[in-house]
Amino acid sequence: MTDVANCRALELMCLQRAECDPENRWKWFGQADRWHSLGKREAAWRFQRMPQQMYAGAMAMGPYTVSGDSRPKQQG
Repeated sequence: MTDVANCRALELMCLQRAECDPENRWKWFGQADRWHSLGKREAAWRFQRMPQQMYAGAMAMGPYTVSGDSRPKQQG
């Protein structure tokens, strides 16, 4: 399981504990918020580490001009 999935699982566990333990609900909500924040940071960190070649860029579809396809038309 990834670190992001672990953070989300722990966040869910804390939210479930908050329902079962009304006296300490504030504590469990605080812990759930902490795990949520850690999960977001972990996801952002993983996204930053992705190699840049995975992004195809704006020209991925082809070299089209504003007026249309600039390649010569085939006769046929």
